[in-house]
Amino acid sequence: MPFDTHLEEHILGAMVYEPACIAEVFETVQPRYFYHTAYSKLCKRIFELWEDDPKQIDLTALIPALEDSGVSVSKMAEMTRNVITTLNITSHCERLRDIAALRAGIRTCQELVQQGGLRDRDEIREAITTTMGKLSRVSDMTIKVETMVDAKTAAMNFHDSFERMLAGAKSGMSGIPTKIHALDKILSGLQDNNLIVIGARPSMGKTTLMNQLALNISLADGGQPGEPGAIFSLESSSDELARRMVSNISGISLQSLKAGTILPEEWEKYTMAISILSNANFVIDDQAGTTVAEIKAKARKIQRERGLRYILIDYLGKIGGAPGAKRYDLVSENIRGLKDLAKELKVPVVVFSQLSRKVEERQSKRPLMSDLRESGEIEQEADVIGFLYRDDYYDKESSKKNIIELDIAKQRDGPLGTVEMAFLKDFNRLVNLDRGENARAEQMALV
Repeated sequence: MPFDTHLEEHILGAMVYEPACIAEVFETVQPRYFYHTAYSKLCKRIFELWEDDPKQIDLTALIPALEDSGVSVSKMAEMTRNVITTLNITSHCERLRDIAALRAGIRTCQELVQQGGLRDRDEIREAITTTMGKLSRVSDMTIKVETMVDAKTAAMNFHDSFERMLAGAKSGMSGIPTKIHALDKILSGLQDNNLIVIGARPSMGKTTLMNQLALNISLADGGQPGEPGAIFSLESSSDELARRMVSNISGISLQSLKAGTILPEEWEKYTMAISILSNANFVIDDQAGTTVAEIKAKARKIQRERGLRYILIDYLGKIGGAPGAKRYDLVSENIRGLKDLAKELKVPVVVFSQLSRKVEERQSKRPLMSDLRESGEIEQEADVIGFLYRDDYYDKESSKKNIIELDIAKQRDGPLGTVEMAFLKDFNRLVNLDRGENARAEQMALV
Protein backbone atom coordinates (compact mmCIF):
# COMPACT_ATOMS: atom_id res chain seq x y z
CA MET A 1 0.00 0.00 0.00
CA PRO A 2 1.28 3.51 -0.80
CA PHE A 3 2.21 5.79 2.10
CA ASP A 4 4.64 8.59 2.95
CA THR A 5 6.03 8.40 6.49
CA HIS A 6 8.00 11.65 6.15
CA LEU A 7 4.86 13.50 5.04
CA GLU A 8 2.84 12.18 7.98
CA GLU A 9 5.58 13.17 10.43
CA HIS A 10 5.87 16.63 8.88
CA ILE A 11 2.13 17.31 9.33
CA LEU A 12 2.12 16.12 12.94
CA GLY A 13 5.28 18.11 13.68
CA ALA A 14 3.79 21.24 12.08
CA MET A 15 0.72 21.07 14.32
CA VAL A 16 2.95 21.13 17.41
CA TYR A 17 5.47 23.59 15.96
CA GLU A 18 2.75 26.10 15.07
CA PRO A 19 -0.67 25.19 16.57
CA ALA A 20 -2.29 27.99 14.54
CA CYS A 21 -2.01 25.79 11.43
CA ILE A 22 -4.19 23.07 12.99
CA ALA A 23 -7.28 24.83 11.65
CA GLU A 24 -6.00 24.30 8.10
CA VAL A 25 -5.10 20.67 8.77
CA PHE A 26 -8.50 20.05 10.34
CA GLU A 27 -10.25 21.30 7.16
CA THR A 28 -8.57 18.71 4.93
CA VAL A 29 -7.25 15.81 7.00
CA GLN A 30 -9.04 13.07 8.90
CA PRO A 31 -7.06 10.89 11.34
CA ARG A 32 -7.82 7.83 9.21
CA TYR A 33 -5.80 9.33 6.36
CA PHE A 34 -2.60 8.43 8.22
CA TYR A 35 -1.16 5.06 7.21
CA HIS A 36 0.61 4.45 10.53
CA THR A 37 -1.85 3.58 13.30
CA ALA A 38 0.20 5.40 15.95
CA TYR A 39 0.17 8.60 13.90
CA SER A 40 -3.55 8.25 13.24
CA LYS A 41 -4.24 8.00 16.98
CA LEU A 42 -1.97 10.93 17.70
CA CYS A 43 -3.65 13.14 15.09
CA LYS A 44 -7.05 12.31 16.55
CA ARG A 45 -5.88 13.28 20.03
CA ILE A 46 -4.32 16.55 18.82
CA PHE A 47 -7.62 17.49 17.16
CA GLU A 48 -9.51 16.72 20.39
CA LEU A 49 -7.16 18.82 22.51
CA TRP A 50 -7.26 21.66 19.97
CA GLU A 51 -11.07 21.71 19.89
CA ASP A 52 -11.12 21.78 23.69
CA ASP A 53 -8.47 24.52 24.06
CA PRO A 54 -6.19 25.63 21.19
CA LYS A 55 -3.69 27.03 23.69
CA GLN A 56 -2.85 23.65 25.25
CA ILE A 57 -1.09 22.21 22.18
CA ASP A 58 2.53 21.79 23.22
CA LEU A 59 4.92 18.91 23.74
CA THR A 60 4.29 18.72 27.48
CA ALA A 61 0.52 18.58 27.15
CA LEU A 62 0.85 15.85 24.53
CA ILE A 63 2.83 13.42 26.73
CA PRO A 64 -0.28 11.34 27.75
CA ALA A 65 -1.42 11.23 24.10
CA LEU A 66 2.06 10.14 23.00
CA GLU A 67 2.05 7.34 25.51
CA ASP A 68 -1.40 6.19 24.39
CA SER A 69 -0.45 6.19 20.71
CA GLY A 70 2.96 4.61 21.16
CA VAL A 71 5.01 7.58 19.90
CA SER A 72 8.00 8.49 22.06
CA VAL A 73 8.54 12.03 23.32
CA SER A 74 11.93 12.12 21.64
CA LYS A 75 10.35 11.15 18.29
CA MET A 76 7.73 13.86 18.62
CA ALA A 77 10.43 16.38 19.48
CA GLU A 78 12.38 15.33 16.39
CA MET A 79 9.31 15.74 14.16
CA THR A 80 8.79 19.24 15.55
CA ARG A 81 12.45 20.26 15.11
CA ASN A 82 12.40 19.14 11.45
CA VAL A 83 9.66 21.64 10.57
CA ILE A 84 11.12 24.75 8.97
CA THR A 85 7.88 26.42 7.88
CA THR A 86 4.14 25.71 7.81
CA LEU A 87 3.45 27.86 4.75
CA ASN A 88 2.87 24.78 2.58
CA ILE A 89 0.78 22.90 5.12
CA THR A 90 -2.36 22.94 2.93
CA SER A 91 -0.63 21.28 -0.03
CA HIS A 92 0.96 18.71 2.32
CA CYS A 93 -2.48 17.90 3.75
CA GLU A 94 -3.98 17.53 0.28
CA ARG A 95 -1.18 15.13 -0.68
CA LEU A 96 -1.81 13.05 2.46
CA ARG A 97 -5.51 12.93 1.59
CA ASP A 98 -4.79 11.89 -2.01
CA ILE A 99 -2.49 9.06 -0.92
CA ALA A 100 -5.18 7.87 1.51
CA ALA A 101 -7.70 7.96 -1.35
CA LEU A 102 -5.34 5.89 -3.49
CA ARG A 103 -5.10 3.26 -0.74
CA ALA A 104 -8.88 3.19 -0.43
CA GLY A 105 -9.22 2.80 -4.20
CA ILE A 106 -6.74 -0.08 -4.23
CA ARG A 107 -8.61 -1.86 -1.44
CA THR A 108 -11.89 -1.43 -3.30
CA CYS A 109 -10.41 -2.88 -6.50
CA GLN A 110 -8.91 -5.77 -4.54
CA GLU A 111 -12.39 -6.55 -3.23
CA LEU A 112 -13.62 -6.73 -6.82
CA VAL A 113 -10.70 -8.98 -7.84
CA GLN A 114 -11.68 -11.38 -5.06
CA GLN A 115 -15.07 -11.76 -6.74
CA GLY A 116 -13.49 -12.85 -10.01
CA GLY A 117 -15.22 -16.23 -9.76
CA LEU A 118 -18.70 -14.75 -10.20
CA ARG A 119 -20.63 -15.93 -13.26
CA ASP A 120 -24.25 -14.95 -12.52
CA ARG A 121 -25.19 -11.79 -14.44
CA ASP A 122 -27.00 -10.11 -11.53
CA GLU A 123 -24.20 -10.89 -9.08
CA ILE A 124 -21.58 -9.53 -11.50
CA ARG A 125 -23.56 -6.35 -12.03
CA GLU A 126 -24.09 -5.92 -8.30
CA ALA A 127 -20.35 -6.36 -7.65
CA ILE A 128 -19.44 -3.79 -10.32
CA THR A 129 -22.10 -1.32 -9.17
CA THR A 130 -20.94 -1.60 -5.56
CA THR A 131 -17.35 -1.03 -6.65
CA MET A 132 -18.31 1.99 -8.76
CA GLY A 133 -20.18 3.49 -5.81
CA LYS A 134 -17.19 3.03 -3.50
CA LEU A 135 -14.76 4.42 -6.09
CA SER A 136 -17.05 7.42 -6.62
CA ARG A 137 -16.88 8.17 -2.90
CA VAL A 138 -13.11 7.71 -2.97
CA SER A 139 -12.91 10.14 -5.89
CA ASP A 140 -14.93 12.67 -3.91
CA MET A 141 -12.14 12.67 -1.30
CA THR A 142 -9.68 14.02 -3.84
CA ILE A 143 -11.85 16.70 -5.45
CA LYS A 144 -13.13 18.52 -2.39
CA VAL A 145 -12.13 22.15 -2.43
CA GLU A 146 -12.39 25.02 0.00
CA THR A 147 -16.09 25.74 0.54
CA MET A 148 -15.72 29.12 2.23
CA VAL A 149 -15.46 32.25 0.11
CA ASP A 150 -15.14 35.87 1.13
CA ALA A 151 -17.78 38.47 0.30
CA LYS A 152 -15.85 39.79 -2.71
CA THR A 153 -15.56 36.34 -4.28
CA ALA A 154 -19.23 35.61 -3.64
CA ALA A 155 -20.19 38.93 -5.22
CA MET A 156 -18.05 38.33 -8.33
CA ASN A 157 -19.35 34.77 -8.72
CA PHE A 158 -22.89 36.12 -8.63
CA HIS A 159 -21.98 38.84 -11.13
CA ASP A 160 -20.68 36.20 -13.57
CA SER A 161 -23.89 34.21 -13.35
CA PHE A 162 -25.98 37.39 -13.58
CA GLU A 163 -24.21 38.37 -16.80
CA ARG A 164 -25.15 34.96 -18.25
CA MET A 165 -28.73 35.64 -17.20
CA LEU A 166 -28.66 39.04 -18.91
CA ALA A 167 -27.45 37.38 -22.10
CA GLY A 168 -30.73 35.49 -22.20
CA ALA A 169 -32.84 38.43 -21.09
CA LYS A 170 -34.21 39.05 -24.58
CA SER A 171 -35.98 35.69 -24.47
CA GLY A 172 -36.72 36.03 -20.75
CA MET A 173 -34.79 32.83 -20.11
CA SER A 174 -32.12 32.43 -17.44
CA GLY A 175 -32.18 28.67 -17.98
CA ILE A 176 -32.55 26.30 -20.92
CA PRO A 177 -35.76 27.09 -22.87
CA THR A 178 -38.16 24.14 -23.14
CA LYS A 179 -40.18 25.93 -25.87
CA ILE A 180 -43.30 25.14 -23.85
CA HIS A 181 -44.16 28.78 -23.41
CA ALA A 182 -46.24 28.62 -20.23
CA LEU A 183 -43.65 26.40 -18.55
CA ASP A 184 -40.78 28.69 -19.53
CA LYS A 185 -42.71 31.65 -18.15
CA ILE A 186 -42.97 30.00 -14.71
CA LEU A 187 -39.51 28.40 -14.54
CA SER A 188 -37.56 30.83 -16.77
CA GLY A 189 -36.27 27.68 -18.45
CA LEU A 190 -34.65 24.63 -16.86
CA GLN A 191 -32.12 25.94 -14.35
CA ASP A 192 -28.61 24.56 -13.89
CA ASN A 193 -28.02 22.61 -10.64
CA ASN A 194 -31.77 22.01 -10.25
CA LEU A 195 -33.41 18.68 -9.54
CA ILE A 196 -36.87 18.73 -11.13
CA VAL A 197 -39.33 15.97 -10.20
CA ILE A 198 -42.43 15.38 -12.34
CA GLY A 199 -44.95 13.06 -10.71
CA ALA A 200 -47.92 11.38 -12.36
CA ARG A 201 -50.15 8.32 -12.35
CA PRO A 202 -49.88 5.91 -15.32
CA SER A 203 -51.19 7.16 -18.70
CA MET A 204 -50.90 10.82 -17.73
CA GLY A 205 -48.15 11.51 -20.29
CA LYS A 206 -44.82 11.21 -18.47
CA THR A 207 -42.97 9.66 -21.41
CA THR A 208 -44.67 12.02 -23.86
CA LEU A 209 -43.47 15.04 -21.88
CA MET A 210 -39.97 13.60 -21.59
CA ASN A 211 -39.77 13.06 -25.35
CA GLN A 212 -41.14 16.52 -26.09
CA LEU A 213 -38.60 18.17 -23.80
CA ALA A 214 -35.78 16.25 -25.48
CA LEU A 215 -36.92 17.21 -28.98
CA ASN A 216 -37.58 20.83 -28.06
CA ILE A 217 -34.19 21.31 -26.41
CA SER A 218 -31.94 19.14 -28.58
CA LEU A 219 -33.34 20.19 -31.96
CA ALA A 220 -32.78 23.78 -33.05
CA ASP A 221 -34.65 25.64 -35.78
CA GLY A 222 -34.51 23.96 -39.17
CA GLY A 223 -33.93 20.54 -37.63
CA GLN A 224 -30.34 21.35 -36.69
CA PRO A 225 -28.65 19.97 -33.53
CA GLY A 226 -29.54 21.85 -30.35
CA GLU A 227 -28.37 21.57 -26.75
CA PRO A 228 -26.69 18.24 -25.86
CA GLY A 229 -28.62 16.03 -23.46
CA ALA A 230 -28.95 12.53 -22.04
CA ILE A 231 -32.06 10.42 -21.61
CA PHE A 232 -32.02 7.53 -19.15
CA SER A 233 -35.08 5.47 -19.99
CA LEU A 234 -35.47 2.68 -17.45
CA GLU A 235 -38.92 1.68 -18.65
CA SER A 236 -39.07 2.11 -22.45
CA SER A 237 -36.47 0.88 -24.92
CA SER A 238 -34.58 3.27 -27.18
CA ASP A 239 -36.51 1.76 -30.12
CA GLU A 240 -39.84 2.65 -28.47
CA LEU A 241 -38.69 6.19 -27.76
CA ALA A 242 -37.45 6.62 -31.33
CA ARG A 243 -40.79 5.41 -32.72
CA ARG A 244 -42.67 7.91 -30.55
CA MET A 245 -40.35 10.72 -31.64
CA VAL A 246 -40.71 9.85 -35.34
CA SER A 247 -44.49 10.01 -34.88
CA ASN A 248 -44.11 13.36 -33.10
CA ILE A 249 -41.99 14.88 -35.87
CA SER A 250 -43.73 13.37 -38.90
CA GLY A 251 -47.39 13.58 -37.90
CA ILE A 252 -47.78 9.88 -38.78
CA SER A 253 -49.92 8.12 -36.19
CA LEU A 254 -48.06 6.11 -33.59
CA GLN A 255 -50.34 3.17 -34.29
CA SER A 256 -49.37 3.15 -37.97
CA LEU A 257 -45.68 3.13 -37.06
CA LYS A 258 -46.22 0.29 -34.57
CA ALA A 259 -48.14 -1.76 -37.09
CA GLY A 260 -45.93 -0.92 -40.06
CA THR A 261 -48.90 0.31 -42.09
CA ILE A 262 -47.56 3.61 -43.41
CA LEU A 263 -49.47 4.90 -46.41
CA PRO A 264 -47.52 5.55 -49.63
CA GLU A 265 -48.02 9.30 -49.31
CA GLU A 266 -46.57 9.20 -45.76
CA TRP A 267 -43.16 7.89 -46.79
CA GLU A 268 -41.81 11.34 -47.50
CA LYS A 269 -42.86 12.50 -44.03
CA TYR A 270 -41.30 9.39 -42.53
CA THR A 271 -37.97 9.91 -44.31
CA MET A 272 -37.90 13.57 -43.28
CA ALA A 273 -38.61 12.65 -39.65
CA ILE A 274 -35.80 10.08 -39.60
CA SER A 275 -33.43 12.69 -40.98
CA ILE A 276 -34.46 15.32 -38.42
CA LEU A 277 -34.34 12.88 -35.50
CA SER A 278 -30.84 11.85 -36.56
CA ASN A 279 -29.75 15.44 -35.90
CA ALA A 280 -31.18 15.53 -32.38
CA ASN A 281 -28.31 16.21 -29.99
CA PHE A 282 -29.01 13.66 -27.24
CA VAL A 283 -28.08 10.12 -26.29
CA ILE A 284 -30.44 7.46 -24.95
CA ASP A 285 -29.52 4.86 -22.35
CA ASP A 286 -32.20 2.21 -21.83
CA GLN A 287 -30.47 -0.11 -19.38
CA ALA A 288 -33.13 -1.50 -17.06
CA GLY A 289 -32.46 -1.32 -13.32
CA THR A 290 -29.57 1.10 -13.71
CA THR A 291 -28.31 2.66 -10.48
CA VAL A 292 -27.55 6.27 -9.59
CA ALA A 293 -23.85 5.38 -9.51
CA GLU A 294 -24.12 4.11 -13.10
CA ILE A 295 -26.09 7.18 -14.19
CA LYS A 296 -23.41 9.41 -12.65
CA ALA A 297 -20.58 7.53 -14.35
CA LYS A 298 -22.30 7.63 -17.76
CA ALA A 299 -23.29 11.29 -17.40
CA ARG A 300 -19.72 12.28 -16.57
CA LYS A 301 -18.51 10.38 -19.65
CA ILE A 302 -21.13 12.04 -21.87
CA GLN A 303 -20.25 15.51 -20.55
CA ARG A 304 -16.56 14.90 -21.09
CA GLU A 305 -16.88 13.47 -24.61
CA ARG A 306 -19.74 15.41 -26.23
CA GLY A 307 -21.02 18.00 -23.77
CA LEU A 308 -24.10 17.79 -21.56
CA ARG A 309 -26.67 20.49 -20.77
CA TYR A 310 -29.55 18.47 -19.30
CA ILE A 311 -30.53 14.99 -18.08
CA LEU A 312 -33.95 13.31 -18.31
CA ILE A 313 -34.72 10.15 -16.29
CA ASP A 314 -37.81 7.96 -16.66
CA TYR A 315 -38.42 7.03 -13.92
CA LEU A 316 -37.38 7.26 -10.24
CA GLY A 317 -39.04 4.04 -9.09
CA LYS A 318 -37.10 1.99 -11.65
CA ILE A 319 -33.66 3.13 -10.48
CA GLY A 320 -31.83 0.26 -8.80
CA GLY A 321 -29.65 0.16 -5.72
CA ALA A 322 -28.24 -2.08 -3.04
CA PRO A 323 -30.01 -5.48 -2.91
CA GLY A 324 -32.19 -5.92 0.13
CA ALA A 325 -32.43 -2.20 0.86
CA LYS A 326 -35.78 -0.99 2.19
CA ARG A 327 -37.75 0.84 -0.46
CA TYR A 328 -37.94 4.08 1.53
CA ASP A 329 -34.19 4.10 2.14
CA LEU A 330 -33.45 3.25 -1.51
CA VAL A 331 -35.61 6.05 -2.92
CA SER A 332 -34.21 8.50 -0.36
CA GLU A 333 -30.63 7.64 -1.27
CA ASN A 334 -31.37 7.78 -5.01
CA ILE A 335 -33.06 11.18 -4.89
CA ARG A 336 -30.16 12.61 -2.88
CA GLY A 337 -27.75 11.12 -5.41
CA LEU A 338 -29.60 12.76 -8.30
CA LYS A 339 -29.51 16.14 -6.56
CA ASP A 340 -25.76 15.68 -6.05
CA LEU A 341 -25.45 14.86 -9.77
CA ALA A 342 -27.22 18.08 -10.78
CA LYS A 343 -24.88 20.11 -8.59
CA GLU A 344 -21.74 18.26 -9.68
CA LEU A 345 -22.35 18.55 -13.42
CA LYS A 346 -24.12 21.93 -13.12
CA VAL A 347 -27.04 20.83 -15.29
CA PRO A 348 -30.79 20.48 -14.71
CA VAL A 349 -31.84 16.91 -13.93
CA VAL A 350 -35.49 16.11 -14.68
CA VAL A 351 -36.68 12.86 -13.13
CA PHE A 352 -40.18 11.44 -13.52
CA SER A 353 -41.89 9.67 -10.62
CA GLN A 354 -44.87 7.37 -10.23
CA LEU A 355 -47.50 8.60 -7.81
CA SER A 356 -49.27 6.60 -5.12
CA ARG A 357 -52.56 4.83 -5.84
CA LYS A 358 -54.13 7.03 -3.17
CA VAL A 359 -54.89 9.46 -6.01
CA GLU A 360 -57.43 7.01 -7.43
CA GLU A 361 -59.18 6.62 -4.08
CA ARG A 362 -60.04 10.31 -3.72
CA GLN A 363 -62.97 12.11 -5.26
CA SER A 364 -60.57 14.69 -6.67
CA LYS A 365 -57.92 12.95 -8.76
CA ARG A 366 -55.58 15.92 -8.87
CA PRO A 367 -52.22 14.91 -7.35
CA LEU A 368 -50.98 16.32 -4.08
CA MET A 369 -47.47 16.53 -2.62
CA SER A 370 -48.35 13.65 -0.28
CA ASP A 371 -48.90 11.39 -3.30
CA LEU A 372 -45.18 11.21 -4.07
CA ARG A 373 -44.40 7.59 -3.41
CA GLU A 374 -42.13 6.05 -0.81
CA SER A 375 -40.00 8.95 0.41
CA GLY A 376 -40.33 12.36 2.01
CA GLU A 377 -36.83 13.07 0.72
CA ILE A 378 -38.30 13.86 -2.71
CA GLU A 379 -40.06 16.95 -1.39
CA GLN A 380 -36.96 17.87 0.61
CA GLU A 381 -34.35 17.55 -2.16
CA ALA A 382 -36.23 18.64 -5.28
CA ASP A 383 -35.91 22.25 -6.42
CA VAL A 384 -39.04 21.97 -8.57
CA ILE A 385 -41.94 19.53 -8.23
CA GLY A 386 -44.69 19.27 -10.83
CA PHE A 387 -47.67 16.96 -11.30
CA LEU A 388 -49.20 15.85 -14.59
CA TYR A 389 -52.98 15.60 -14.79
CA ARG A 390 -55.51 14.81 -17.55
CA ASP A 391 -59.08 15.65 -16.64
CA ASP A 392 -60.49 13.79 -19.66
CA TYR A 393 -58.83 10.57 -18.45
CA TYR A 394 -61.20 10.52 -15.48
CA ASP A 395 -64.15 12.42 -16.94
CA LYS A 396 -65.06 11.51 -20.53
CA GLU A 397 -67.34 14.56 -20.69
CA SER A 398 -64.63 16.96 -19.53
CA SER A 399 -64.43 20.35 -21.15
CA LYS A 400 -60.64 19.94 -21.19
CA LYS A 401 -60.42 17.26 -23.83
CA ASN A 402 -56.92 16.47 -25.08
CA ILE A 403 -55.30 18.81 -22.58
CA ILE A 404 -52.49 17.86 -20.21
CA GLU A 405 -51.92 20.04 -17.17
CA LEU A 406 -48.58 20.36 -15.41
CA ASP A 407 -49.14 21.80 -11.95
CA ILE A 408 -45.94 23.34 -10.53
CA ALA A 409 -46.49 22.68 -6.82
CA LYS A 410 -43.02 23.61 -5.59
CA GLN A 411 -40.32 25.91 -6.91
CA ARG A 412 -37.49 27.31 -4.85
CA ASP A 413 -37.25 31.06 -5.43
CA GLY A 414 -39.97 31.03 -8.06
CA PRO A 415 -43.72 31.21 -8.64
CA LEU A 416 -46.16 28.31 -8.71
CA GLY A 417 -48.79 27.77 -11.36
CA THR A 418 -50.40 25.43 -13.86
CA VAL A 419 -49.17 24.85 -17.40
CA GLU A 420 -51.68 23.62 -19.98
CA MET A 421 -50.55 21.81 -23.14
CA ALA A 422 -52.54 20.39 -26.02
CA PHE A 423 -52.06 16.60 -26.15
CA LEU A 424 -52.05 15.15 -29.64
CA LYS A 425 -52.16 11.55 -28.47
CA ASP A 426 -52.08 9.93 -31.92
CA PHE A 427 -48.74 11.62 -32.62
CA ASN A 428 -47.30 11.48 -29.06
CA ARG A 429 -46.98 15.27 -29.22
CA LEU A 430 -47.43 18.13 -26.75
CA VAL A 431 -47.85 21.62 -28.13
CA ASN A 432 -48.47 25.08 -26.77
CA LEU A 433 -52.11 25.67 -26.01
CA ASP A 434 -53.32 28.70 -27.94
CA ARG A 435 -56.87 29.68 -27.03
CA GLY A 436 -56.92 32.45 -29.60
CA GLU A 437 -58.12 32.44 -33.18
CA ASN A 438 -55.01 30.57 -34.36
CA ALA A 439 -55.68 27.67 -31.98
CA ARG A 440 -56.00 24.93 -34.55
CA ALA A 441 -52.90 25.89 -36.54
CA GLU A 442 -50.79 26.24 -33.39
CA GLN A 443 -51.94 22.96 -31.91
CA MET A 444 -51.00 21.06 -35.06
CA ALA A 445 -47.51 22.54 -35.11
CA LEU A 446 -44.47 21.53 -33.13
CA VAL A 447 -43.83 23.51 -29.97
